[in-house]
Amino acid sequence: MAQIRRMLDRARSDDGMSLIEVIVAMLVFAVISLGVAYSTVTIIKMTNDTRSRQVATNLATSQIDYARGLQDPFLVTNDEIVTTIGQRTYTLTQTVSWVDAGGNDVGCGTGTGVMQSKRVNVTVKWDNMLSTTPAVRVDTLISPDDRINDPNLGTIRISVLGVAGTGMANVGVTISPTSGGAALKDQPAPTNSDGCSFALKVTPGTYSVTINRSNSVDTNQATSPSKSVTVVAGGSIAALFQYDYAATFGLTYSAASGALLPTDLDTTFLSTYGAYVSSGGAKTQVLLHPVPSGYAGVAGKYIAPIPNGNQGCINVDPAAWPAGTVNGKALNAGVRMDNVAAAPQGSASMTIPLGSMTVTVPSNSYLFAVSVAGAAGSGDPGCAAAPTYSFGKLSGAKTIALPYGSWVLYYGANANGSGKLPVPASSVGLVGGVLGSVTTILAGGATVTLDPRTAK
Repeated sequence: MAQIRRMLDRARSDDGMSLIEVIVAMLVFAVISLGVAYSTVTIIKMTNDTRSRQVATNLATSQIDYARGLQDPFLVTNDEIVTTIGQRTYTLTQTVSWVDAGGNDVGCGTGTGVMQSKRVNVTVKWDNMLSTTPAVRVDTLISPDDRINDPNLGTIRISVLGVAGTGMANVGVTISPTSGGAALKDQPAPTNSDGCSFALKVTPGTYSVTINRSNSVDTNQATSPSKSVTVVAGGSIAALFQYDYAATFGLTYSAASGALLPTDLDTTFLSTYGAYVSSGGAKTQVLLHPVPSGYAGVAGKYIAPIPNGNQGCINVDPAAWPAGTVNGKALNAGVRMDNVAAAPQGSASMTIPLGSMTVTVPSNSYLFAVSVAGAAGSGDPGCAAAPTYSFGKLSGAKTIALPYGSWVLYYGANANGSGKLPVPASSVGLVGGVLGSVTTILAGGATVTLDPRTAK
């Protein structure tokens, strides 16, 4: 009876649950609630992703149906389409390539096989898709109604890419036979959005493929570049071009104030594609291929040296001058002006530095400057081409500007230079170079070395 009484006393107790027991209970509830909430959110995301995948599949299938409905594989090109459905954005990426008889992909600028059919892939992605969800991908092959290739004829594939590596559209294409072959009945259509065009059923032989589009140039600064291709029976050949809208560079020739420039001055533009020389006098602007790394402009005609051969003409380039000492003055190595870049159809300004000197000639004399080897110890890297520049008819004392290097000045009564005489050393003076250079008349009379280097 005592034990039963004690149990009844405990049942009538008002102590309740302890604080620790309450906290533990709340923690257990929170953990369970968090798990339920996370699961609920995950289920909602997966449900939305599943719905989005169904929409993406429908979009991809519709795009494939559209491509097949064109009934002409030449009209099916690379494309990207962005669309919004139900407040969700979907991106369709369509990539295409020709397929040869061996099942290999053949682009308009790659491969050598004949074109049999066109492979079309449509990939669809959407915003906020789960990281574990793969993109929707649908593929198909489109075969032309008529046979593209003839075992007795060939195909020319033209590929035109811009500086960004993307196709250049609406570029005109002209193909003409140069050896064997035959004139095409119809010229190829302008390039499509992939930068591709095709000449089908071409008689075997060698052809010149020329492209053209207004305000466009290739890496050699040609407005209408050409490529030679040879067509063989039952085969295909690609003609590849890098061609884009030109960039405009405004030019400023920097020399001593009031200095006269040669009337036939050359200007060289150096880039990763080599040297391009603009001849016929100074220009206020020039159109160039929009190389992303830009151009460095130098006055004069730069000619790259040939290993174990011609030394070229490199002294017009300030960067070709090594550090050294001239007439007791220590000089830093020469440097070019900074590269200048502009986007396609964009513009930029470029400075072309020159050296300067003063010269005095008899009245109505024609003045000429002839490139020569620099005197011993000048540090002049040389110019094997030995160009000559003209200044026209002058009188008295003038300040003139010339490309960097070593020069001998002549004057005469005739514009063609016949009977010209050397200008005496006493009639030649120096003007500081635009890069703060030290310019000196070295031992040897009237040989003048215009040096782009700065004093240490």
